[in-house]
Amino acid sequence: MTGYIFSAVLLLAPPLQAVFDLPLQLAFQQAVLLGCLAWALLRLRGGEACAALAGRDRYPLWAAAGLSLAALVASPLRGYLWAEWGNYAAGLLILVFSAVLSEKERAFAVRAAAAGAWLVFAAAVLQAFVFKNFVTFPPLTNLNALALYAVMMVPLALERRAWALAGAMVILVVWTQSLGAALAGLAAAGAYAASRLKGRDLRDNAWLLGVLGALGVLVIWLLQADSVAGRLAWWHSAWKMFLARPLGGFGYSAYTWVQAGFQSAGVFREHSIYAHNYYLEFLAENGLPAAAAWFWVLFSAAKKTRGLAKFSVIAALAHSFVDFGLSVPANFWLFCFLLGSGLEAPSAQENRPWPVKPVLLLAVLLETALLSLCWRGLSFERAKARALEAAAAGDPVLAEAELRPQLAGGAFRLPALEFLGRINLTARDAGAGSAFYFEAALLENRYSAFSWRALERIYAASGNTGLSEALQRRRAEVFK
Repeated sequence: MTGYIFSAVLLLAPPLQAVFDLPLQLAFQQAVLLGCLAWALLRLRGGEACAALAGRDRYPLWAAAGLSLAALVASPLRGYLWAEWGNYAAGLLILVFSAVLSEKERAFAVRAAAAGAWLVFAAAVLQAFVFKNFVTFPPLTNLNALALYAVMMVPLALERRAWALAGAMVILVVWTQSLGAALAGLAAAGAYAASRLKGRDLRDNAWLLGVLGALGVLVIWLLQADSVAGRLAWWHSAWKMFLARPLGGFGYSAYTWVQAGFQSAGVFREHSIYAHNYYLEFLAENGLPAAAAWFWVLFSAAKKTRGLAKFSVIAALAHSFVDFGLSVPANFWLFCFLLGSGLEAPSAQENRPWPVKPVLLLAVLLETALLSLCWRGLSFERAKARALEAAAAGDPVLAEAELRPQLAGGAFRLPALEFLGRINLTARDAGAGSAFYFEAALLENRYSAFSWRALERIYAASGNTGLSEALQRRRAEVFK
């Protein structure tokens, strides 16, 4: 059952990543969740589910999941983040359950992943030669993310002796001109060479590793100055975010909404929705305890991953030091599937029956809560569309009325306030009417970089220096 679910995700998620709207994300998340839940419920009495989910090597993974969820619940940005955390949770389930797939199920899922890669390649060809928008709107939304996907697929294709697919993925890597992917490929090649050369062979062929290392240095040297400056600024912002909330973080994927506030004045000013370093980003968003547990899972499972998939995992981990590829759901889910072979399969000694009724009741309650959140999220998106129509028609009162349920409180109050602030920024009063919403948003989340910037522009346009100076003093107290 889970093999078919994973196959559908690996086949469809990569080509659909460029149009990954909220309903589509929720559909993938629910497919993974319900498929894994059905598998677990069917095996509760035999004890197989307990071994798969509660084995000793799963403890760090569930610790990472629980701590990351706690960071989300405590985050003032949770109305923005809940769907993104669902992508992470789906990846964790793929990671856990891929360890219990049969050989037949795993082979079927790998074939589906290969078919998905061909769809991605076909989309790239169409965009390059028909629509002429490959660079501006590539598959998987970004050239670097596409390059990582291709790099991860190359070892998988070679293991299946799918030479044409391997060639197509190499073409994509070259096509994207991604230096991060080049570093990832060199790291995987170096690890492969080291694994094949042992003892005297390693000493006699040290030149090969030396050449790979020299190529890595060359790639780093070729990095453009603005690319390096941008990464240094984004990494520094992530580090400052971590120092502001070292234990709980800001919530999974919060970097997008917080980074600009922590960016130092006078440095490279380009805003980024990713830190371009997966480890720093996860640390800043989820806090030190969750990051320690998650990184333990990543590197311990990578060490045990079987076959050539091991080198796909190594490439992704290396790429994550300089880029954000694993922040893209389709890449992350493929990575988790490949990493799953590094989790130990359940042993017979761990099999023990679970009490069915309490576990079933807990699962139903959790799924009910999640479905309620999904429904409220989709309702909020529809209300935003109606509010935007009302604002465009010159009726701000109706626009606010459309979002009244969200403004009353709950996870979506902050997004509702900031959305109303945005759609009122074009009003004839130079945005003065929207200042109320942004000030209210800061009461919900004092780290909202967008609200601080909007108020700065509004108060500057008003000509009231007292308001502007007071705003700067308040901001300096938050972003120290």
